[in-house]
Amino acid sequence: MDKLLYSRLKNQKDNPVRLGRIQYMNVAPVYYDLDIKNYLNIEIIVAPPSALNQMLALEQLDISSVSSAAYARNHHKWQLLPDLSISSCGPVMSVKIVSRYLLENLNKKKIILTSESETAVDLLKLLLAPKNINPKFQQKSISSPQCIKKEDSAALLIGDIALKYPWEKIFPHVYDLGELWTEKTGLPFIFGVWAVRKKFASEYPEKVQELIKKINHSKEKGLANIKDISRMASQKLDINIDICHEYYQRLNFDLTERHIKGMTYFFSGLYEKGMIDTPVEITTTNG
Repeated sequence: MDKLLYSRLKNQKDNPVRLGRIQYMNVAPVYYDLDIKNYLNIEIIVAPPSALNQMLALEQLDISSVSSAAYARNHHKWQLLPDLSISSCGPVMSVKIVSRYLLENLNKKKIILTSESETAVDLLKLLLAPKNINPKFQQKSISSPQCIKKEDSAALLIGDIALKYPWEKIFPHVYDLGELWTEKTGLPFIFGVWAVRKKFASEYPEKVQELIKKINHSKEKGLANIKDISRMASQKLDINIDICHEYYQRLNFDLTERHIKGMTYFFSGLYEKGMIDTPVEITTTNG
């Protein structure tokens, strides 16, 4: 073998796994032990969900937490890691519509959308469609209540910003999208998953299996230390500690058959409404 090619392949094999991490507090339990151990063979890249979705698609990451809607659009290139999700069965607290009007009165009204998550935007559109509610959507970054102007009828909030402010005291109507989904379907909603590029999993199966074990061990450690994680999140983000603790209690990080059923229902809805091009075949690294 050519020495230069051998050297390049050896370096690739020795390179740390590039692991994406959503910048919100919701994934803190999963990365709890990884943060403490700071493994040399894992490089953690932190970014909003939309950025991680794009980076994994561009092969700038090997494995990442991504929006479930992004997986639907890349299922032919990605596989899910087993036993991992960001989900809720009922209120999730961190994905909300704040509105000056009742939900059914938002037809042709302006709704501000976040550019940070495909899943939340797709879920909102899917929930509104059967009600024949067709708002005017506009993308804008929201970092505080002041970002939502009087002419904005409603806004979609995701992540830490949804938890930080008392939105129920600021807007007359606040809707939790996780709660709306479960009321409609009786199923959990999967906001995020962990995915690996199929090409990377094929080339480095040992690396992938090793990282899966470390991530699941880290999740177990994190779930056993939720009070500590809640305290750290509260101090870092200036969010009431009781809200942080309730939030983590509501989140679920598993990927059971029931989660897969909920995700399949979501993906089927996206396909039926023409929001994705092909039906989704869900696959995981363990088959």
